[in-house]
Amino acid sequence: MTWQMIAIGAPLFFVAYQSLSKLLPENISPLLINAYASAVGLVVMLALFMLTSAEKSFAVSARTLSLALGIGVLISLGNVTIIRAYGLGAPQAGFTSIFYPLLIVYALLFGLLFWHERLNAYQMLGVILSIIGVVLVVYFKR
Repeated sequence: MTWQMIAIGAPLFFVAYQSLSKLLPENISPLLINAYASAVGLVVMLALFMLTSAEKSFAVSARTLSLALGIGVLISLGNVTIIRAYGLGAPQAGFTSIFYPLLIVYALLFGLLFWHERLNAYQMLGVILSIIGVVLVVYFKR
């Protein structure tokens, strides 16, 4: 399996969880839902680690722990905002058509600014088309 195959398949999990988020009652806190979802995620991740890792130790360095905690905070905040958007009645097609192109744009910006990656002409065209697409979706949604 290659990273490209994973990149193609992984969004399916996010779209599925976003679809499930639309079924939540409006009066439930996205913070509570995220807490439950994170608890389930903890169990699933630990089980997958134990099943797939040759090393069964949970020990990590202080730096790795700090990075993991930061990632956890960002994942939680991202999930809360997605659940909140659907709680406010965001249509899945509308939300997704704004969210995912901007995910591409933000990721490319992070790659450029923090990791000093280079864009090729196709990536630049993709960014431009993504931004145009988001503007069209937002503008014509009115």
